[in-house]
Amino acid sequence: MSVSILGCSSYEENKVQEIVDRLLLNLGGIEKFIKSGENVVIKPNFIARKSPNDAATTNPALLLAVTRAVMAIGAHVTIAESPGGPYNPTILKRLYETCGASYVAEKTGCTLNYDTSYEDIVYHGEVRREFSIISPIVKADKVISVAKLKTHTMTCYTGAVKNLFGTIPGLYKAQYHLERSEKDSFCSMLVDLCQYVNPCLSFIDAVVGMEGDGPTSGTPREIGAIMASASPYELDLAAVHMVGIGDDEALTVKESLKRGLTCPYDELDMTGDDIDKFAITNFKRARGGEINFLKRMNLPAGLTKKLNRMATARPVFDKKTCVGCGECARCCPPKAIEIVDHFPQVDYESCIKCFCCQELCPQKAVSAKRNFLFSKLFRI
Repeated sequence: MSVSILGCSSYEENKVQEIVDRLLLNLGGIEKFIKSGENVVIKPNFIARKSPNDAATTNPALLLAVTRAVMAIGAHVTIAESPGGPYNPTILKRLYETCGASYVAEKTGCTLNYDTSYEDIVYHGEVRREFSIISPIVKADKVISVAKLKTHTMTCYTGAVKNLFGTIPGLYKAQYHLERSEKDSFCSMLVDLCQYVNPCLSFIDAVVGMEGDGPTSGTPREIGAIMASASPYELDLAAVHMVGIGDDEALTVKESLKRGLTCPYDELDMTGDDIDKFAITNFKRARGGEINFLKRMNLPAGLTKKLNRMATARPVFDKKTCVGCGECARCCPPKAIEIVDHFPQVDYESCIKCFCCQELCPQKAVSAKRNFLFSKLFRI
């Protein structure tokens, strides 16, 4: 397989369409992946109701270009997403309108999914044996992932593989977080899920990505590229290297390499523009995550775990920004948040550091902060 990368400096629709068509030609043509008459589900990253200008979601210009390319050969396209939080037609309608999918449907005549049913499927992955999957994904002939290049407070990076967590219905995601509260285990589950969904094509919107406290509270960062591959694993590997994130930092990439789902970076077959043209060496990480050097100090396991718990960033709420809407409490997998006097109170002993509260806060009132003394002591 190969990864194709082309420069794209703006979301001007004709320009993005030209780039997508060239990317597909570089990969062998759309006919290599899709046949006329097939039912194709395109899965964007619409994590929450965010404006395209926030750089938290797949830009509608890219979604439009991919949809047009698939429909041009006679396939039927459905755009489907299951965001964090409740999953119902009203939520989906607002999501599609805010993120730009409604605009894409108006321009192309594609279908927007409002079927909120799901199916329990058996899949013998390495860490999970079954999944609850939204119905349009299960029924599709082919799935295409159109992700966004972003940092992530829990997993360091989110791209093509993690985008498919949006095939789990609504609040069921909380159960998956609870069952796999350790980051490595959670990311292993994400790779199992990606292997089941098995997208035939994956794209990454890296025209403007997100750095810092992603996936929703970070800062837009111009990167200037669109990427595509038949392999979501190779695509993510190329993407993290492009922005200077190490294989061990990006946990889904680390797991993909461990399983042999992608070759090492220096063996990737890349076409299009030189990836070094887009290289970023100062891409800001999210403030979550464990302190990896503790694992190399040969301390007793119990002490290492305790120190890591002290050092790992935790969600903190800004009283000036928070409006007391309670969305954080509703979406918290372990129910560690309670709204008291219109302000969140967190039971940090129960908190699993998944940062769902940060991802889904409509006010960006949640940040990831480490223990002050520990940060000063180890300069992290």
